[in-house]
Amino acid sequence: MSRQGPDQDTDDRTRRRPHLVLDVTRLIFAAWGRTPTGIARVELAYAEHFIAQEGLDLSFTAMDAVGRLRVVESERARGFVVAISRYWRSNIGSNWAYLGVALRALHIHTVLLLSVVGSLASLVARHRHSIYIIPSQLHLERPRAIERLKRSGGLSLVYFVHDVLPAVFPEYFPPGAERRARRRLEAAKRLADAVIVNSEDTAVNLRRMFGKTEGGPFILPAPLGLSIPLPRQRPPQPAQPHFIMIGTIEPRKNHLLILNLWRELRTELGANAPRLVVVGARGWENENVIDMFERSPLLRGVVSEHRRLSDDELVSSLMSARALLMPAFAEGYGMPLAEALALGVPALCSDIAVFREVGQGVPEFMHPLDGPAWRSAILDYCDETSARRQAQMTRLKDWRPTSWEDHFSRVSKLLRELDRSGEPPTR
Repeated sequence: MSRQGPDQDTDDRTRRRPHLVLDVTRLIFAAWGRTPTGIARVELAYAEHFIAQEGLDLSFTAMDAVGRLRVVESERARGFVVAISRYWRSNIGSNWAYLGVALRALHIHTVLLLSVVGSLASLVARHRHSIYIIPSQLHLERPRAIERLKRSGGLSLVYFVHDVLPAVFPEYFPPGAERRARRRLEAAKRLADAVIVNSEDTAVNLRRMFGKTEGGPFILPAPLGLSIPLPRQRPPQPAQPHFIMIGTIEPRKNHLLILNLWRELRTELGANAPRLVVVGARGWENENVIDMFERSPLLRGVVSEHRRLSDDELVSSLMSARALLMPAFAEGYGMPLAEALALGVPALCSDIAVFREVGQGVPEFMHPLDGPAWRSAILDYCDETSARRQAQMTRLKDWRPTSWEDHFSRVSKLLRELDRSGEPPTR
């Protein structure tokens, strides 16, 4: 039997090397929103991680304006990832920086729409086996494009489910959200080879929805890393104590509870009332909250709303706060909670399973409708040296964040299993 030559050996290794296709659709659309969402940050983390891997056979895809999955040219995708990362971390207040990122996104979309070549199906057909990763919980509400790819063979789908909340708590979401969520999850059960989730709580809910039938996707819980910088020094503490809420202004975040408490505190304490910083874009069905921001005389001067902050500004506001407030009725993960604890900032949270999982027993937990309990805690935490606050600061010393290295270690093991056999790990 003749030996293979060096060129043949190289060709074989190239064919055996896993081909990864990373979907960056949400990241490109996020360029126009100015304020990054949690899911878009996860997609950015995935892009930065895989771009940093030397020798990886990596392609990028996005869905164009007419619903076609198209290949995004590699250098164009990489340049966009660098630009939007820099923008979110330090230049989010700059209109010029925003325009630069938005124009890059517009250019990508225009090229995808007008190009007559570059379908994802054609790219996948040129490889023995491709692993298609969608970190953004997109596309499966209208799954035909993915179904066509799967029928062509040689493709494993890895899908990230960030939460199942619209299917479980439809009352907190706009009309139609429940139907879209259920359609997406049904398609994930049918088409995905593996599903990544951000917490054990999400995994439990997803397994319950998928049921116990054989042949469903492998579910991998992989807690998220931190996407904000961790400075070594604390900023100067303000003379007047303040608290902070972070998250899109929508019903399930429970802003109304906190704003009503702040009206009471202002009435009773006057100029001595603590300050409240609210950070987040305005979402849906939030008219009562917006009316309080814009029209309540008692909140003027003590409550400030910030629809967008750079990561550096957010870190500064967090680290100077007496505590993070998270009174949400339901949550998929709670990234602000992990970020606050990583920065050494205590947290007051609603008593829900995912906050207990992320918080590791450190925060104080209260029912999201127990106004007196929240009021008592806030007043205690106004005093930086209160016994109650100091007790949480002591617990904080034992809290350990999950790193992106931890997350991607789990993901990489899954990808190796899929590439080895084309099948997901056994349950």
